[in-house]
Amino acid sequence: MKPFTYVAVDTAAIRHNLGQVRSLLQPQTALMAVVKANGYGHGLTLAARAGAEAGADWLGVSLVEEGVALREAGLTLPVLVFLPFPEEQAPVLIEHDLCATLVGETPLTGLARAARAAGREAHCQLFVDGGLGRPGVGQSLARLIELAAGFPELVLDGIYTHMDMDPPALSDGASPLDVVRPGADLRLFTRLAQKATAQQLGRHVPIHAAASAATILRPETHLDLVRVGTLLYGQYPGSVPPAQQTLDLRPALELRSTIVGLADLDAGDTVGYGAEFRCTRKTRAALVPVGYAAGLGTLPESLARRRWGGLRGWVRGRLHRGDSETATIAGQPAAFLGRIAMDWCCVDVTDLPDATVGTEVTLPARRLMLDSSLPRLESAPRG
Repeated sequence: MKPFTYVAVDTAAIRHNLGQVRSLLQPQTALMAVVKANGYGHGLTLAARAGAEAGADWLGVSLVEEGVALREAGLTLPVLVFLPFPEEQAPVLIEHDLCATLVGETPLTGLARAARAAGREAHCQLFVDGGLGRPGVGQSLARLIELAAGFPELVLDGIYTHMDMDPPALSDGASPLDVVRPGADLRLFTRLAQKATAQQLGRHVPIHAAASAATILRPETHLDLVRVGTLLYGQYPGSVPPAQQTLDLRPALELRSTIVGLADLDAGDTVGYGAEFRCTRKTRAALVPVGYAAGLGTLPESLARRRWGGLRGWVRGRLHRGDSETATIAGQPAAFLGRIAMDWCCVDVTDLPDATVGTEVTLPARRLMLDSSLPRLESAPRG
C-alpha cells in the first residue's frame, strides 16, 4: 500500500546527471558520488546504487554510520568517510572496509593499532584544510605521510583538500592577487604531496580537491578525482553563474502526498492559523497531510500580504529561489491557502473539479530539509 506522503526519487535522473558530469572529465579522472545527508534527501542507498550503476568510482559520506549502512545494503565501492572519527569507531571502519579521513598523528596511530588488532588493512586518506576552518593535517603533511609509511597495516588511498568557489570579499588593503592565490596554493599542494608520497611510499597516491562547483568552474582542479554531490541531484551550486550552467541536469526528487479532505468555503471565510488568508470567492480547499515538519519548502503567498510582506518576499526569494510557489495536481498548479502548518497544508482546488479525496499532490520541497523518515520510493518525477 502506497503511503499518504512519500518522496519520489528518479534514479534514472541521477544516473543521467552523473553521465553529464563525467563528460567534463578526462578518462583518467575518477568520480566520487557524494551521498552524505541521506543522499541529499534522495535516500542514502537509492542515491548510492544509482551512482554505482552509472559508473561512480567512489562513494562519499560524512559519518561512519552512513558508510556502515551502505555496506549493509550491499554496496561494494570504496567509501570515503569525510569527517574525523572517534577512537572507538576505528574497529568499525576496518570491519566494514571504509576509508577513514585522518587529520593528525593520534587518529593515524589509533587506526593502525586497530588494524593490527583485527589482523586487517585499514584504508585512509589525509585531509588538508584549504580555508574551511576544519581540522586538517596542515604543515605536518609530509610527517604524516612518513608516519603512515611506517605502518604496513595502513593503506593510504588519497590526499585531499577542498577548493572554495565562493571566495570572500577583499578586505581593505588586500591585493587583487589574493583571490587567485588558492589556485597557486593548489599547484604547490599537489607538487608537495606527490613528492612526499613518491619518496615515502614509492608510488602515486591519488590527490583530489574539486567538489561540484570546482568541477564546473575550474577544470585544472580535477586532478585524480572529483567529488560530486549537488550536481548529481539536478542542481547547480550557487557559485556557478548561468552562463556556465551548460549541462543537461535533471531534477531527481519530488515530495508527493494525497488529498485527505475537502472543504467548501464562502467568500470571506478564512483558512489557516492566524486567519491570514481570506477567501475572495467561493473556494474549495483540499487538506493535504504534510507540512513544514516534513520539509515542505515554500512560504504561502498569504505571508506577502502581512506587514513587511515586501521584505518577506525578498527573503523568500533569496532562500527559496528555484522552488515552486504552488502545489501541482494532475499537472495543474494549485495555490496554497493560508499558513503551512507543522503537519498539514491546504491548497486551492476550486478550478480542479477532478481533485477528490485520494488524489495525489506534488509539493515543492527543499530536498535537504525533507524528513528522513519519509519513505523514498523509486519513481520518475512527473512531466
